[in-house]
Amino acid sequence: MLQQSFNLFHTECSSAAWDTTLLEHLHTGLHQQLDDLDACLGQVMEEEDPALGRTGPTLAVKRYFQGIHVYLKENEHSDWGWETVRVEIMRRFLC
Repeated sequence: MLQQSFNLFHTECSSAAWDTTLLEHLHTGLHQQLDDLDACLGQVMEEEDPALGRTGPTLAVKRYFQGIHVYLKENEHSDWGWETVRVEIMRRFLC
């Protein structure tokens, strides 16, 4: 979810709807969390059976973010479209 959020808000179209300073803070925060997560996952993956995989959850997250990309494209990456996406993602992270 962090990686997909980072990718979404790291597109050229996202900068048109956001304050560039706030967007840069978001990029930095997401990047730091991804680095921290990678470090944790590296330790966990050494302990787990690699045959188990994570296909189901990974596929569900990718589909979720593909839907967001389609929504933004259909709404021509409008400011209100980006605001809707921001609210939706914040709601998901808080659940």
